[in-house]
Amino acid sequence: MTQTTVLHIITKMAVGGAQMNTLISCREITRMGYPSAVLTGPEISPEGTFSDLSDKYGIPVFTAPHLVRKLSPYHDLRAFFEIRNIIDQNQYSIVHTHGSKAKFLGRLAAASAKTPVKIVQTVHGWSFFDTMPLFQKAFYSVLERFGYKLAHANIVVSPHDIKKGVNWGIGKPEDYQLIRSGVEFESFLAQRSNNQAAKQKLGIPQSCPVVGTVIRLASQKHPEAIVDVASKVRKLFPDVKFMIVGDGPLADYMKHYIAEMNLKENFMMLGSRKDVAEILPAFDVFLLTSRSEGLPRAMLEALAVKIPVVATDVGGIAELVNGLKNGFLCSHGDIDCLATGVIKLLESPELRSTLLSTVDQDLAPFSAKIMVEQLFQLYTFLVKNM
Repeated sequence: MTQTTVLHIITKMAVGGAQMNTLISCREITRMGYPSAVLTGPEISPEGTFSDLSDKYGIPVFTAPHLVRKLSPYHDLRAFFEIRNIIDQNQYSIVHTHGSKAKFLGRLAAASAKTPVKIVQTVHGWSFFDTMPLFQKAFYSVLERFGYKLAHANIVVSPHDIKKGVNWGIGKPEDYQLIRSGVEFESFLAQRSNNQAAKQKLGIPQSCPVVGTVIRLASQKHPEAIVDVASKVRKLFPDVKFMIVGDGPLADYMKHYIAEMNLKENFMMLGSRKDVAEILPAFDVFLLTSRSEGLPRAMLEALAVKIPVVATDVGGIAELVNGLKNGFLCSHGDIDCLATGVIKLLESPELRSTLLSTVDQDLAPFSAKIMVEQLFQLYTFLVKNM
């Protein structure tokens, strides 16, 4: 029997949760006996790239020159043939797709490959979200329904995405397999109680309250809402610092908006950083204002450092944050609710401690080890049933 090999397809090797999960999976499953590679597009995101990490892990990376994020019939058709050629040339046993564009083209290419291949897709949050115009949601859901039928295994990172998929006519509940986003928590657990050292590293006074986030500065994350929250929080905490780690297409807009709201003294825009584990302990509160999420990896990392969360109730966030544990939830766009949650947590270290009392057991199912073991079991089942 030929050796089982895996190809992961993802549109960009940008700094992000889906990309990090993919690289960890490739590294560990290669060690477990199924050599794994990544196929990605050529685009370099402003938030940075994980290409150095793929080199460090020794993961082969192929580039499809026409696999780009923007919809383009010309580029998409060329990308389809590029992806299929790579699959055929290397005769992969399993093709595992991530992200809306890569999922769709990757599934089509794998389904039409010359040799039999098992197709796996992971939904890192659906490509359509509640505040998107209805016609766009309908368009993306049609593509997802078509593509889902081509996959032999459909993975979601939170139960919320099963319900959402079924509600939009994408399969049945039993068609999905839950494999949670996995984090290697060790480096974050080691940073607990390092608040003073982190603030010193960033040049922040020890008494200064800090509200932080780690996000891609893009519409999906609704970063301008952070500025609106800051405007309200500053009235009670004039010296508060709002710290944004990350980059993206809205970076310049955010700088202009912060200046327009006269909040420059209250914001630190740190850009993409590779020392996130050392920065997180400076935060007193972790803030997420997203329109759509799967299960945000940065939130898991913040909780591992014992930072309470204030977040919008989207994707799988409610699994870990619900107002009774780990922080507060608000409806998307409810700036008053988000600001109130931040203020409550800044006012009361005791409340922060109480809300985080079960955080270790809450995070236990989200370890990278569990994620990789479940993927390996799934791959083994699929190849045995070729």
